[in-house]
Order: sequence, then C-alpha cells, then structure tokens
Amino acid sequence: MVAADWQIALSSQVEELKLKGLFVSSRKVQRPMRLYLLKQKYIPDHADAIRFQPDICLINAGSPLDLEYNPHLKVFLQHLSCKKVFFCHFNSDRLLFNNRDQVAETFKSMSAVIFVNQENKNQLEVQLARKLSNAHVILNASRLSLSRPLPYPSMDQIYFANVARLDTFWKGQDLLPQVFSSAEWSDRNCSMELFGTGADRDYIESLIYLFQATQKVRLIGYERSVEKIWLHRHMLILPSRGEGTPLAAIEAMMCGRPVVATAVGGNEEVIEDGVTGFIAEAPTRKSLTSTMERAWKCKDMWKEMGERAHAKAVELVKRSPEAMLLNTLQEIAENAYSK
Repeated sequence: MVAADWQIALSSQVEELKLKGLFVSSRKVQRPMRLYLLKQKYIPDHADAIRFQPDICLINAGSPLDLEYNPHLKVFLQHLSCKKVFFCHFNSDRLLFNNRDQVAETFKSMSAVIFVNQENKNQLEVQLARKLSNAHVILNASRLSLSRPLPYPSMDQIYFANVARLDTFWKGQDLLPQVFSSAEWSDRNCSMELFGTGADRDYIESLIYLFQATQKVRLIGYERSVEKIWLHRHMLILPSRGEGTPLAAIEAMMCGRPVVATAVGGNEEVIEDGVTGFIAEAPTRKSLTSTMERAWKCKDMWKEMGERAHAKAVELVKRSPEAMLLNTLQEIAENAYSK
C-alpha cells in the first residue's frame, strides 16, 4: 500500500503499479489549515493504513524534521502498531532544530533510519549530538541507464546547464548570474542555461537583469527528457546550499557529463574532484567562481571526465539501491515475526 498526495496518486507511474496489485490511498491538504488539522483529528488521511494493517511502514521523508512539520502524521505513526523505517532524502546545517531531544526520541523509536548519503547521516548526528545506531546509508542511482555516454558536443560554443527546481534558498541559482556576469566570463564563448520551474523564477530573472547577464544566463523552463538536455550541453553546475544525493548530478554523469557542485550532501560521495567533476568548498560566489575557473582551465579534459562520470553512474546503478532498500525492509519485517 502507498499513501500519497493526490497528484502522485494519479501519476502514470502509480497507475502502472496499481495494475500489479498496489493499493493507493490519496490525500489532499485543504485550506484553511485549521480546518484541515481538525479533519485529521476525526477523519485522518491515513485511516486506510490502519485498516491495511501493515507489517512495516516506510516514512518517505524530505528531511529529518518532516514529522515535526506534520504533527498529525507523527501522532498517527505513534498509534500505528508495526515496525517503522524513516527514509531521509535530505539534510542540511541550515535546518533549525528547536527540540533536539524530541527529534532524537522520534528517530530512536524507528527500526531503521535510512539516508541517501553518509554526510546527511553525519550531519544529523551533529544536530542531535548523539549517534544513530539504527542508521543505514543507501546512495541514490540514476533512473536513466545508458550502456555508453552520449556523444560529447562540439566545443565551439560551451553550454553549461543547471537542472533543478528554481529554489534559490536550497539550490543556489542566485549565484549563477553573479558568477557569469564577471569580466572573465563575459569574454568567453559560453552560456549558462537553467532548466526547471519553481517559485523563484521571477527572482532569478530579476538577478539576471541586475547583473546584466542576459547574454550569458538564460531560463529555459522544464524539460522532461534528460537525454535531450545533455545532447547539446557540456557540464552540469549545481551551486546548492543543501542536498541529499541529487539525481540531476547522477543523471548528467550517466549521460557522460562532468559536474561542478558544492560540498554539500552526497555530492562528494558521487563526484570526485578533478576526476569526474569539480567540487566547490562552499556555496558562495567566491568559492564557485574559483572552482569554475579551475574547470575552465581543464576544458580539454571534460570529455574524458564525462566518460569517467558515466562509469561511476553505471556503478551506482549496479549497486541496485532499490533492492538494498527492499532487503532492509524485509529483514526488519522478518525479525519482527521471529520475535
């Protein structure tokens, strides 16, 4: 059974799984919020899960604070009598923990806490000031699988790409107009293209005009086809302030493109500096500028770096993270029965 937001429940991927026997419970957050929370008290969204009587419950969480942001879900889970696993897709030192002891108790109650990289796990242990003895790390892999990298584009005109939701707080796209408006980049035969949609589109566009970078930085919009993006682009730029292990990076690597990324989340676990891409020490204009300069001086190595990046992405696919997750869940469920 999956309990999901109504838009996810109606997706083509979920429809395919329903044909294989998946039961789907959908929910829709209503406004005003007070009425929605009142509804949760008497007619909870997750009542279907109680009737389903699961052996194990996987909480697919955006951050370690998801249950603090959703108190009605936290209360529901406390009353759900089965093993629980918290799957944490993201963490950052920018998150504020108002009640560390309470959050720590939540994680202690889980049969397992799964992270998509080691750094997110380490960060949470610092935030909680305690070790997580029930923690597991399963690195993400590309949803796209290619036997060989895409042909590398001509170097006559260089195209950089940023593939992410337009959210400057976490994704750091506000740094791109600042970097590419400098005198050094103005004289170079290149452009920076942003693929994605989000609340900060107008803000980013205003920054492009503010820094007079209209000839260098362009907003393209959403493109569903990963291969279409990378057929004509040379390198992915991710100036993120926080990450899990970004699929955008692993998909670019699968296509045979090197990546410039900041040292946050799992970036350093999948991108090797100087080998498959370049790592900026911090999500700042100064750090990103110096890292981009290093990358530019190695243009003749990009194709080879992209080939190594493809090999790394294939290696991650071969690890089969979905099988690792399933095995973890089955072991926990089986141990519960054996007791």
